[in-house]
Amino acid sequence: MKKIREKINLALSLFNKGQKEKAISIIDLLIKHNEENIDLLIIHAKMNNGVNNIDKANNSLLKVLEYQPSNIQALKLIYVNYLRDSKYDLAIKYINILLNLKTNDYELFRDKAFIEYLNKNYKISKSFIDEALKLNQEEVFGLNVAGLLHVENGTTLNAINYFKKAISINKNYIDSFNNLGKCYIDLEELDKAYFYFKKAFRLNSKSYFPLMNIANILSLKDKNKLAIKFYKKILELEPNNQVVEENIAICNCRLKNFDWVEKKYKDQLKVGNLNHNLVLGYSYLLLNKKRFSEAFNLFDARLKTESLKKKNIHHSNIMEKMIFSGKLEKDEKLLIVKEGGVGDEILFSSMYKNLIENDFSGVKIECDIRLLEIFKRSFNKNIFFPFGYFSSSKTKSNEFDKIIYSGSLTKYFRQNEKDFKVKPYLKTLKSLDDKFSLELKNFAKKKKIGLSWRSVINIFGGLKSLKISDFEKLFSYNRLFVNLQYGDTSDELAKFEKYGKEIYNFKKIDLFNDFDSLISILKSLDIFVTVSNSTAHFAGALGVKTILVCPKKSSTYYYWDYEDGRTPWYPSISIVKFTNSVDYTMNLINDLIEESL
Repeated sequence: MKKIREKINLALSLFNKGQKEKAISIIDLLIKHNEENIDLLIIHAKMNNGVNNIDKANNSLLKVLEYQPSNIQALKLIYVNYLRDSKYDLAIKYINILLNLKTNDYELFRDKAFIEYLNKNYKISKSFIDEALKLNQEEVFGLNVAGLLHVENGTTLNAINYFKKAISINKNYIDSFNNLGKCYIDLEELDKAYFYFKKAFRLNSKSYFPLMNIANILSLKDKNKLAIKFYKKILELEPNNQVVEENIAICNCRLKNFDWVEKKYKDQLKVGNLNHNLVLGYSYLLLNKKRFSEAFNLFDARLKTESLKKKNIHHSNIMEKMIFSGKLEKDEKLLIVKEGGVGDEILFSSMYKNLIENDFSGVKIECDIRLLEIFKRSFNKNIFFPFGYFSSSKTKSNEFDKIIYSGSLTKYFRQNEKDFKVKPYLKTLKSLDDKFSLELKNFAKKKKIGLSWRSVINIFGGLKSLKISDFEKLFSYNRLFVNLQYGDTSDELAKFEKYGKEIYNFKKIDLFNDFDSLISILKSLDIFVTVSNSTAHFAGALGVKTILVCPKKSSTYYYWDYEDGRTPWYPSISIVKFTNSVDYTMNLINDLIEESL
């Protein structure tokens, strides 16, 4: 026994001096003749952990647990190993054993909370992090887990408080800087997000996440050339990172580097390894060049991207019947499913008339329930059903011969520029038209101009939005501005009115849900000034004279992205891309208003 202890001490000494492999070989030999020696097995596991031989370490720990199933040291070492190796099911197995043995341990509660968070068991995770924080509120990893749970719960401001507290304890804790940046992206405060990502980058300039986040922010802020430089830095660390390659392609699409994107597409086509986001980006560039037939033949690439699956909760139910090529037969049972938000629905509904005129008798169309009566009235057909009426059930979906998303009608009905020449196609209710016209009759001497300045859809909502004060230059005595901004605008309008600028509000009208009232108000205007949002699509589909402002290139959707300031989808809309400054852009808009009235 004395000789064993001497050899163990020698091995430990060698290990501490850096002769790690030699030390481990001594322990290996000792274990061969002392297989049930718990101390030896634990030392062997620790040494192998020290040289990142995790599998060997775990083999020794499993032997310990064969002999002593409740060995706390072995249980703790093995669950940590499995956690580091992302084997969460095994990690949780051994944590649970430990929790039955030790009922008041901060690290166990914290790590259990973290694994349950990774497994998306958020309620369980919260119960354990709450217990952990009762024992210790000054440890950064636990605070970070609590913050992540608040992010998942949508309580972003609470999450920020936890991440900031973690940083106050450890100013070098890179994870909380990254997570703070993500919180500010959720709040659409890109400058603050960029600030915290830069902090993380300064702590570790070779860390993947800060580099990726900085590059993503730069791309959203239209600094795509600089974004590409950061993405390329990531490729130096991870040469085969497909996400980064994909993001570089997106940047080149935003830069309109057509030749680069086209070559990349053709190279991928040759080897049969197409990236769907690249194909979609290429189709957008073809649309920009009005090469509609080529573009819309590639447009279905969007159906294979993750973003579309997230937009439609019923996507998995309709995949079996979905078509990507071939003809649409008039006598087949065909289901058209809405995609995207209300704006996209209205855009693609311009092709419903094509279906009706071509006598597709077996067609059924799912739409946002708020559009149901408008579509029935406008197209004079009882073929419209609320979204999910069929697609929420796999059984009902299988009753159709074919299913397509509404945007896929483009490859059948929008093959050249002439195909876009359709008359205004949405119909209002005369009773509401009369009601709002009568209300505005009191301002007969003034030109009636609708105004909408915000979009609320995800991160691009902020990028597409302006402040009402940005439009101050347009206000004059002979113009009546009418509020068509959905959502709560009371605070913004109150501040704006302090500067002597007034905007007319129709009382008790829910612009977000009462689409019948909204389209009748639009019809009563002389002109509508707006950013890219669903109301812009309503105006275009009604044929209302509209000036649409695009503040950021990165948020300018393909249907507005034309250099001549027109879109083939809506002849009544003029597009103004943000140029130089607010003042300069508003002068352009003011000139367009004067020309239009």
